[in-house]
Amino acid sequence: MAFPDGWDRFDRFTLRFVDRELERAYQHADQAEGVRRARTTSLVAAMVWVVVAIIGPPAIGATPATAWAICGTMTVFLLTTAGASRWATTQRRRDGIGLGQQFVAGCAVLVLCKATGAVATYAMPGMMLTAVFGFAVTRHPFVGSIAIGTAYCLLFLGVAEGSSLGSQLALQFFLVAATVVAGCVGAYLLERSQRTAYAQGRLVRALHERVDLLLHQYLSPEVARTLIEDPARAALGGMEVDVTVLFADLRGYTAFAERRSPAEVVAMLNAAFGVSVPIVLEEGGTVVQFMGDAVMAVFNAPSPQPDHARRAARAALAMQRAVLSLPDPAGRPKFRIGINSGPALVGNIGAADIRNFSAIGDTTNLAARLQTYAPVGSVVIGARTYELIRDIADVRSLGAPALKGKSEVVEVYELVGLRDDPGARSLEHREAPASRGS
Repeated sequence: MAFPDGWDRFDRFTLRFVDRELERAYQHADQAEGVRRARTTSLVAAMVWVVVAIIGPPAIGATPATAWAICGTMTVFLLTTAGASRWATTQRRRDGIGLGQQFVAGCAVLVLCKATGAVATYAMPGMMLTAVFGFAVTRHPFVGSIAIGTAYCLLFLGVAEGSSLGSQLALQFFLVAATVVAGCVGAYLLERSQRTAYAQGRLVRALHERVDLLLHQYLSPEVARTLIEDPARAALGGMEVDVTVLFADLRGYTAFAERRSPAEVVAMLNAAFGVSVPIVLEEGGTVVQFMGDAVMAVFNAPSPQPDHARRAARAALAMQRAVLSLPDPAGRPKFRIGINSGPALVGNIGAADIRNFSAIGDTTNLAARLQTYAPVGSVVIGARTYELIRDIADVRSLGAPALKGKSEVVEVYELVGLRDDPGARSLEHREAPASRGS
């Protein structure tokens, strides 16, 4: 979502957002809370009128019949509007119900005072209580508050002017009008702050979604989720964990790049990684980095996976099948994959300004060497990985070759298939283990 300058601007009088889409979104967000508010107001006001019917007659000198006729009518009306609040599916309907309640309540207060001859004593406090209740509990929008406040003043003035208030009329009218003005100012400030908070919240959510999307595009999902849940884990350093490391590169990449344009080379890389990376992620692996035509993934970090070696083996075999399914298999480079299991320091490596999640140690180095030794189109695993999956793995021993940079010889195996994954059997390769380079 783009946020141009002035996207959250609102009319200073009506407080409605200038952007119609933003205004609709605000009304929709406030809809459920507004309906609950209207229903609560109706029920509370109904109880107030019942109490008035009970204690009113002796206090204001009204007959019970008169008090119950007026208060009972208001109680039924308010209970009806409480039920009708379900119909308030738009802000206009909800405001109509709320303003209607307050207008009828104001009329009922004055009718009760007029019928009992208590205008001079109770009309002013009754109207003030009704106004405060409407502004504070019903929380009309600012424009509606002005309308109902004006109605309160006119109703009071119309009833009180014909009564024997004398010199008190001006003072009482001033008090009612002051209550209304204070309520309108409060409604304005409250709605303005509510709309500002909504706009800011919308901006924060959009920015959070954008950052979250970018994190998941530039970091493996598991790493992104871990950092979001626990930012402290972004610190430099790490901890030693048993992991399975997978290295895969595209054999024949250099020759392919010489014959093709850069755009074609990038398209080839994106296609190969586009089918292989989802496989790694589906198996719970963490894609640590892309290195030109190579990719490195780690299993059992940052989230623990007791079967990490099996997951890596399944992913490697599936990656080979996926690349073979791409168009132009004859001219397209194919993966050679090395897998090794063992301890590695897993964490953040780099500088204070920029860092990378990785697994460092001899386990990782050996996985990289196995990848360079692997025949094209094959998966080569180290002895430790084989020990972890030997109950399900079909392998071909490749002996104990001298690997570049390794002072000790290690037993290596070509992973042919997995007995619990029939689709991962019988991988073919066309190049001997002695092949080197890319």
